[in-house]
Amino acid sequence: MKLTRYLLIITLFGFTAAFAQQSVFPVTLSNPMDYDTIIETEPNFIWQTNITALQTDPRYSQRYVLCELEENQLKGEAIALNTPILVLDDYQNTMHSYSSSATPLEEGHTYVWQVSILFNSLIVDQSEPYQFTIFKPKEPLPVFYPVHHQNDGQVYQVVDNKIGLVTDELGNLKLNIQINSGGRKFKTVLLKEVISGKVQDDKEISENANGKRFFILDLKDLDLEAGFYTVQWQPIGRESFTFNFKIQ
Repeated sequence: MKLTRYLLIITLFGFTAAFAQQSVFPVTLSNPMDYDTIIETEPNFIWQTNITALQTDPRYSQRYVLCELEENQLKGEAIALNTPILVLDDYQNTMHSYSSSATPLEEGHTYVWQVSILFNSLIVDQSEPYQFTIFKPKEPLPVFYPVHHQNDGQVYQVVDNKIGLVTDELGNLKLNIQINSGGRKFKTVLLKEVISGKVQDDKEISENANGKRFFILDLKDLDLEAGFYTVQWQPIGRESFTFNFKIQ
């Protein structure tokens, strides 16, 4: 009788929210938990239900849905409106291992998942939607060296293809620098400013600021050969900073 009652409610109202708290077949999501931050990009999804006939009665089935949560979006909205990343219909197990052949889950992104129980293709229960975020490690910042107007011969260390620079120079600073090799101009590139720990891209001018100002010289895409290089940076006026670095 209880099952008939729940099916009637679905027929009348078309959604499960009206009876979710009274459900005789609760679905509980256990991994990932709500608001978890995980490191796996191919996680195991685990849930529980007390329907003992799930694997023996063909009238019962499960539907698993996974979608991405957009910024400032509620979990329920994401499940209802967003295009799913993965849908598993007629699913019988209570665990799913995310496949490497499925749409990749990305670091720093947040996702929502939900499991529904169906009887003769009608939803009789639904879990709460749970959201989780895949951890994205911050890029390590290099050592920051103070820049000097005169080249003192010091060789700055390259860490992860980056050199950090710090100055308390005032005014608007030009970020284009010149890399020399063997006494000749080799490349001209832009420094990247670091503000509150975040690297700013695509800036040609650092606007005036008080205190220490941090910059990164990114060598990753320059295809530099092994050897010594000299850098000249003329951020303001005619005075320039000069320093050296070595590629192993």
